[in-house]
Amino acid sequence: MIRLFFQMLFLRAGPEDMPAGQQPLLIAVGFYVVVGVLLDLAVASDSGLGGGLGSGLMLLAADALVLVVYSAGLTLLRNHRERIPQMLTALFGATAMLGLVAWPLVALQPTGAEAANIDSQLGLWSVMMIALFAWNLVVLGQIYRRTLDFGAAIGVLTALGYFILSSLIYMTLAVQLLPGETGLPT
Repeated sequence: MIRLFFQMLFLRAGPEDMPAGQQPLLIAVGFYVVVGVLLDLAVASDSGLGGGLGSGLMLLAADALVLVVYSAGLTLLRNHRERIPQMLTALFGATAMLGLVAWPLVALQPTGAEAANIDSQLGLWSVMMIALFAWNLVVLGQIYRRTLDFGAAIGVLTALGYFILSSLIYMTLAVQLLPGETGLPT
């Protein structure tokens, strides 16, 4: 399955290529959780931020719930109920693979004195993160396109809708769970 997840990053596989059933979905969710914890640990250890592993897991669970409800809801609206398990397997697997790609960037995020040279380090890091976000939109957009029988542009817009909704919920929860006056890292 890891090979299929990797192929999705290059748009060579889609949700219809995922094995059907609950077990592949559970494996993909497990992979998603492991990568999410690695990313949370990279952020917390690098910057000293974060509300601990419990808060990170709660935010990760909230994101997973948003992904499931948003994606399954759209699939039901398009009358493709039978595609839900494979779509969710693809979404969790692709998101986890993209998280592995992001992990070195997250760990290398310039902070404090390192960020003082904004023109080079922070600028290059920001460009790489924006490129990764665009890649993420295309990959998830492709999964939505193939599952929901949309065109490519609508698939990417559907992925963008997920990211906006997920970000709003994440920020709302982060204010409550993370340390600091506003709950957000400073």
